[in-house]
Amino acid sequence: MRVTSTSSICPVLVCLCFVQRCYGAAHHGSIKVTRNQTKHIEGETEVHHRPKRGWVWNQFFVLEEHLGPDPQYVGKLHSNSDKGDGSVKYILTGEGAGTIFIIDDTTGDIHSTKSLDREQKTHYVLHAQAIDRRTNKPLEPESEFIIKVQDINDNAPKFTDGPYIVTVPEMSEMGTSVLQVTATDADDPTYGNSARVVYSILQGQPYFSVDPKTGVIRTALHNMDREAREHYSVVIQAKDMAGQVGGLSGSTTVNITLTDVNDNPPRFPQKHYQLYVPESAQVGSAVGKIKANDADAGSNADMKYTIINGDGSGVFSISTDKETREGIISLKKPLNYEKKKSYLLNIEGANTNLDFRFSHLGPFKDITMLKIIVGDVDEPPLFSMPSYVMEVYENARIGTVVGTVAAQDPDSANSLVRYFIDHNTEEDRYFVIDANTGTIKTAKIFDREETPWFNITVAASETDNPGLLSHVPVDIRILDVNDNPPELAREYDIVVCENAKPGQVIQTISATDKDNSANGPRFHFSLDEGLFLNPNFTLRDNEGKSKKLMYEKWGVCMPKLGLQCCLGNYMAPKYRPTEGRA
Repeated sequence: MRVTSTSSICPVLVCLCFVQRCYGAAHHGSIKVTRNQTKHIEGETEVHHRPKRGWVWNQFFVLEEHLGPDPQYVGKLHSNSDKGDGSVKYILTGEGAGTIFIIDDTTGDIHSTKSLDREQKTHYVLHAQAIDRRTNKPLEPESEFIIKVQDINDNAPKFTDGPYIVTVPEMSEMGTSVLQVTATDADDPTYGNSARVVYSILQGQPYFSVDPKTGVIRTALHNMDREAREHYSVVIQAKDMAGQVGGLSGSTTVNITLTDVNDNPPRFPQKHYQLYVPESAQVGSAVGKIKANDADAGSNADMKYTIINGDGSGVFSISTDKETREGIISLKKPLNYEKKKSYLLNIEGANTNLDFRFSHLGPFKDITMLKIIVGDVDEPPLFSMPSYVMEVYENARIGTVVGTVAAQDPDSANSLVRYFIDHNTEEDRYFVIDANTGTIKTAKIFDREETPWFNITVAASETDNPGLLSHVPVDIRILDVNDNPPELAREYDIVVCENAKPGQVIQTISATDKDNSANGPRFHFSLDEGLFLNPNFTLRDNEGKSKKLMYEKWGVCMPKLGLQCCLGNYMAPKYRPTEGRA
């Protein structure tokens, strides 16, 4: 209690403000002390002091939530100056004075007229004054005092953060901490047990437990399995009054989810599978799928598939689809039903993310056998060679055999095959083919010097299925025959000086032949025998492809007479090359 002035207050009276509070009328009654003594505690001797004037009151309390029909009695103000004759007037000011708290100005009794809530306001600060009614002069100095609102258990515990969502790994050890919940109670924690909270579990046993003092939730069973049950709804209660009967309570829900660990190995649903793949399947294409089941989730269920052995390990491959966790089987090499009708594969599916805490539950892999049945497909005829090269002489008669292509049905039916030429270009019309035998013959006369090569395409189809075709390229080379005479490389205009010496080379003459080297050079050169031979000129061999025209006697310049030479008025014989040996 704070007092504005202490000049007239007895120190003994101040101590009365700290008298222990208690229930009953004695709590609210004033304690009157005479001017020359102090009320002593039982068992102690009285101590006399000089008489002083002063206030007398207990520390005041008012019970919250009072619902009675009459105003609640709070306490009494009393001055040592009050003789009981009504001459003292008591005045109350401060928080709630005149509205919440009223005072009998004669007796000093204070009452509360309204129901109060400690959780809204814990105490009120007021001022008391005693004056002489006749003179209106203060008998006691104005003094401050406090009325405290006494708590009752009118607030239940509350969980401000609920409902809760939390996770805990499956297979955790018993007693693993999951979450700590906290409930708050608005009542006075310093008075009684109104705010003393005890926790208990209403729903969620026997899987979880809660510490009654701390609110820590823990697992209560060993090896809780997510694959058996994943979600739990746990209801926690907080009760005040230390959990005693009559206490108020509040509850909250804790939603607990078990998170996954890799405690389940993959397993193929079957130990034997069978897959049908047609022989026409394309290399590199996916031909089938296989899957091992894993009860785990997320990365704990990731796995890799491997072909560990089997006669089809070189023909097929397997990869893992990360989204579906399926094994995708693909074709590495072409299939041929007529050569091999089935394959066996041993396939392993193994987890890629292992948790060694659970290795005793393994092995974390499984093996199954896959039999692949190759399906027979009606295939087009198969040529004996991927391409053909044939030859025929030029100038060969129409109908000359060039060569033969051969194809057969690769299927077990071994159907008859028919042949024809794809007439896509004019070149294809130079040849015909026997539809039954595949023999190619000439349809026109060829000139090698015009077209030395022909490229045609031959198709083959089965008589039972004409729409199923195979094609093969056929390159035909036209062979040369000696059907072209040699020709001078150019026209020669030869001039010889009159002072040319005998044996002097005056011109080298060359010739060409349209035929190839086998039927062309070497050439034989001679002077035209149909003309008069001039003894002044001779021809000599020059490595077989040309001749040197030489001047043998003195003469005059040769005129421009083509291949003729003259000496004076004498005409030289005309040059005539003929094909033959040098």
